[in-house]
Amino acid sequence: MRILNLISTLALGIAVPSALAAPLCPAVGVATDCNIVLTVGADGSLASSAGASLRSTYDGSEDVIIGVLNNSDSPISSLSLSATGVPIFAFDGDGIDTFGIVKNPGNPDTTGYGGPNAYFTNVAPNYASGVVNFITPIAPGGGFDFFSLEEAITFTQIGGSTGPSAVPEPSTFLLLGTGIAGFVGSLRRRLSAQ
Repeated sequence: MRILNLISTLALGIAVPSALAAPLCPAVGVATDCNIVLTVGADGSLASSAGASLRSTYDGSEDVIIGVLNNSDSPISSLSLSATGVPIFAFDGDGIDTFGIVKNPGNPDTTGYGGPNAYFTNVAPNYASGVVNFITPIAPGGGFDFFSLEEAITFTQIGGSTGPSAVPEPSTFLLLGTGIAGFVGSLRRRLSAQ
């Protein structure tokens, strides 16, 4: 029995670290994982951290692959991102799509940086800010997606906020319905009092 416990403990000790080390982003060019990971917290806040491929931009010079981890309880349909004075949205034609990442049918991205599920809107004239939209919202509770941006930025240079959820929570509909019912009731009382 002791030998069986020892073997299972050793197997677990080998399997768990390798599962934890699985890449979040696919290997693209010379990057083996994400360069930067943006994590949406339970409160909807956005935190930026270094990815496993921090030192290797995927094109070997100045483009980064960004992973997004959604730890909130709402789906994420967009992110507003910026990098002070750095033109992260000045796409020059060597996005992750040119490195073999296949774009999903129906993805309107024309830049080549969106990957399977992302496209960009509201890019500022100086290219330092814009909105990343996800065709299929990133699922709550650990959902993950990725895209790429221009320039060899680090996680300390990028910031932003989450956009509206793609699907309102059921409680939102309940509140909206209750508010409408109250308004209609108030309107009826006023009209009948006249």
